[in-house]
Amino acid sequence: MPDEVPIIEMRDIVKNFGAVQALCGVDLILQRNEVLGLVGDNAAGKSTLMKILSGAYIADAGHIYLEGQKAHFSNPLEARRLGIEMVYQDFALANNLDVASNVFLGREIVRLNLGLLKVMNKPIAL
Repeated sequence: MPDEVPIIEMRDIVKNFGAVQALCGVDLILQRNEVLGLVGDNAAGKSTLMKILSGAYIADAGHIYLEGQKAHFSNPLEARRLGIEMVYQDFALANNLDVASNVFLGREIVRLNLGLLKVMNKPIAL
């Protein structure tokens, strides 16, 4: 329905890395229950756009809206708190873990939390 508020809306996103313009006014709209695939050549900006959405990069210009509300992430933890995370390509995957464990890596259930040191609820099979 055209009147529905998009779950994610990125408007006029710009990102530069020095003299290299990675993104120039990119718009992305994702409706509820919609699946979207980003396809393009290498260095087209797909990963850069997703890293902005997930808080790993900060856009130089543009706006992000979540369910119609303006959002800004300065780091991945802020995006995670709003339900946005990114699973990186194979270089960031743990080969000894299954798919679900890789998706939730870093969000395991812990029985003891000592700040940066956490003790997991169960041992990991290596």
